Amino acid sequence: MNAVQATRCAGPLRNMPAYLQIVRGRLRIAVTYRQNALFMLAVVIVQIFILRKVWTALYGEAGVVNGVALADVLVYLTIANLQNWAMQDFAVGSHLYALVREGRIVFDILRPAGFVPQMLAHLVGGALAMVLFAVAALPLVALVGTLGPPASPAAFGYWLISLLCAFGISMLLNLIVSLSAFWTTEIGAFSMLVTLISQFLAGALIPLYFFPDALRTVAELLPFQATTFTPVALYGGQLAGGEAVQAIGVQLLWIVLLAGAARLIWSRALHRIVVQGG
Repeated sequence: MNAVQATRCAGPLRNMPAYLQIVRGRLRIAVTYRQNALFMLAVVIVQIFILRKVWTALYGEAGVVNGVALADVLVYLTIANLQNWAMQDFAVGSHLYALVREGRIVFDILRPAGFVPQMLAHLVGGALAMVLFAVAALPLVALVGTLGPPASPAAFGYWLISLLCAFGISMLLNLIVSLSAFWTTEIGAFSMLVTLISQFLAGALIPLYFFPDALRTVAELLPFQATTFTPVALYGGQLAGGEAVQAIGVQLLWIVLLAGAARLIWSRALHRIVVQGG
């Protein structure tokens, strides 16, 4: 390894204290201004309750549909919606948009820590705050929804690995959506549209194994299902053995592809930055 390569490899480690400080700062902001997060959590809890009632009515007297029991579907929907909410952080997108709109982004770009890693640190901090809120709300979620243990110890292990991969994919997707601020004058509506599409195609409202074949094929070709359906299906045992390993492999592939896409988008975004007076 030559000196240039060594310097590049040491860069992220050298800047790690700065990234950790950003993560802690985002956590403090989320806790301080927790009203919005709690309101959104309340919306998710109501959504879980409604989904429970709707799916219970749809099943009716049938105990099993398409080989899936109602209890398994309710556990899936409860965990999927809570997990999907915990990985969304609109505050970071708004933060980036404000930096671009007000011209303050130049200060973040000039910092030695690197702009994209800074934004990822913001996303990680925001997501960790959402996870803390979600864990605190588990008793209420269990009351209005349905929680249950993993299908097996192996399923729990696969779920943990897949959850980390889903976390990475979600962070990269949020970063890409946030970077659209360099091309648009407002990202609120675009973020909401992406959220609605991703929530459906991720399987948060309807598990993918109930999708028509054509629609399921489309969903499996997109990264959204890797953020929600894959880890929750692993937890419930719908994916096991070789299918579980393959599903996690697909998640890792999406991490590589989305990281490359984010890097490409950022390289294009740099050319759109104009600093008045220089």
